[in-house]
Amino acid sequence: MSNELTLYDRQMLEYWLRSQLSLRDIGKSMRRAHTVLGREIKRNGTRERSKYRADTAQRLFERRKHKQHKGKLDKYPELKEYVANGLKKEWSPDVIAGRLKDDRPTELSGKTISHESIYHYIYNKDGKYEGWYKYLRRAKNKRQKRHERKERKLPITERISVHQRPEVVGERLRYGDWESDSVIFSKQKFALSVQSERKSKLIRIHKVLNKTAEETKYALIKTVESLPSELFRTITFDNGGEGARHMEIKKEYGIETYFCDPFASWQKGGVENANKLIRYYLPRSTDLSKLNDRDIYLIQEKLNDRPRRCLGYQTPNEVINNYLKGGAVKT
Repeated sequence: MSNELTLYDRQMLEYWLRSQLSLRDIGKSMRRAHTVLGREIKRNGTRERSKYRADTAQRLFERRKHKQHKGKLDKYPELKEYVANGLKKEWSPDVIAGRLKDDRPTELSGKTISHESIYHYIYNKDGKYEGWYKYLRRAKNKRQKRHERKERKLPITERISVHQRPEVVGERLRYGDWESDSVIFSKQKFALSVQSERKSKLIRIHKVLNKTAEETKYALIKTVESLPSELFRTITFDNGGEGARHMEIKKEYGIETYFCDPFASWQKGGVENANKLIRYYLPRSTDLSKLNDRDIYLIQEKLNDRPRRCLGYQTPNEVINNYLKGGAVKT
């Protein structure tokens, strides 16, 4: 059972706290560790246990969770100002992202953002309340859902074979080489887009509406923007249509892309192994419509926090954190 409490759990906790029972007794009644309940009261309650309120605690929890998942425009005010100024000049998000990459101001050294991230901020985050959509050419306050935009089957243009990939990638001698794949489920269009870093075994999992190239590109953007740019050198795909928009990722982020031979999934064995681990939590019969992004994230981090023998019994998260800090990393 997860240590994370639901609104119902908080309502039950509020009820039991009024009974003046000890936290140990309340924990037994709720089938929760008393230490978990104690932390909940400390983080989201008041000094007086009897004044704990479930609705207030839930709001505090959601606010804290939102802050933990800040995007680039939330984190960097100077980047937000640059994007806002671009929109006011009637530049599209695509133009803003491209201009930033090719003609970056000194104060934004090392900063990048994708046009999809700008759109996401405009329609789903604070930009929605700031009225940024008014600066767009169509000036609509809602964006057409991605699955409503018709996706035609695309050929994989400028495809480079995995056999032309640098030898250092195959030998796992450096960080930043990724593999990408899709995990499908029975009787539904929902799928998972999975990326695995070859050396550290770090993974990223995103729920997507379908296996189209557009949805996969969107998932890849979220993966790339979740980590420093130095951790992305190459991405290897299979021959499915999901990778058809690979050149957009290559041009936007400078990441080299490669493709396996037909029916040779073993050539991207790292992500194939990650898929098997994911199946432990999400068998093929899983109804993905009942899972939100937070549920998927928790599974992702369970795997990233699992010690691996091939990493000297370190976890993927530990290996990547040590690398980024410049510390010694077991290989």
